[in-house]
Amino acid sequence: MKKAFTMAEVLITLGIIGIVAAMTLPSLIAKHQKKVLVTKLKKTYTILSQALIQSQLVNGPFDTWPSGKNIADAEDYFNLYYKPYFNGVQICKMAVDCGYETDQPWKNIKGNTITWGLQSKSSRIFFILNDGTAVFIPRNTTDEQGNPTYVSVIYVDVNGYLSPNVLGKDVFQFRMDNKNTLRPYCYNQTSEYINSNCTKDSSGLDNCCTDKIMADGWDIKDDYPW
Repeated sequence: MKKAFTMAEVLITLGIIGIVAAMTLPSLIAKHQKKVLVTKLKKTYTILSQALIQSQLVNGPFDTWPSGKNIADAEDYFNLYYKPYFNGVQICKMAVDCGYETDQPWKNIKGNTITWGLQSKSSRIFFILNDGTAVFIPRNTTDEQGNPTYVSVIYVDVNGYLSPNVLGKDVFQFRMDNKNTLRPYCYNQTSEYINSNCTKDSSGLDNCCTDKIMADGWDIKDDYPW
């Protein structure tokens, strides 16, 4: 006579499998999401770096490009310095033109709204790559007294208008260094400073999570504020 599992034994086994799956699936999903994110970020960094190098060969160093009131027309500026060096790039005159529901869609890790208005207007340039990555380059802003202030930060939203639209989660910061090379935003800071500015309490417009990912070998470690 052949032996077989009883119904009770089958149900117990299935229950154990279900418990194990419930415990491990969230970790596996998170690991996959991190890998996808890092792949997108690395790809965007490469594309943006190469485009800026090519544009500078034609148009001169980045720090000599117009900024502030010297940008007479944002679209003309975009067409000269950026458009020829990307495939299928599209300017966003307003954030809603590229799928965002509002012109201030980004938040910092702590949940506060980033006050930049994402638009191609005056000295702000906002465009989207053919894979949906959004790039925002504010070439000037004003200080508390209303005086023009040069801005070298470059934001990338690796999945465009899709959520979560949070610094360090899908929005990352770069800047041009004194050799006009694209670097992570906090490239000239210590590792202690970088780690302290990429936490779950990080607030404000500044964030060092791009540096942390790159310093960790293009990986999101367990101490990352995921």
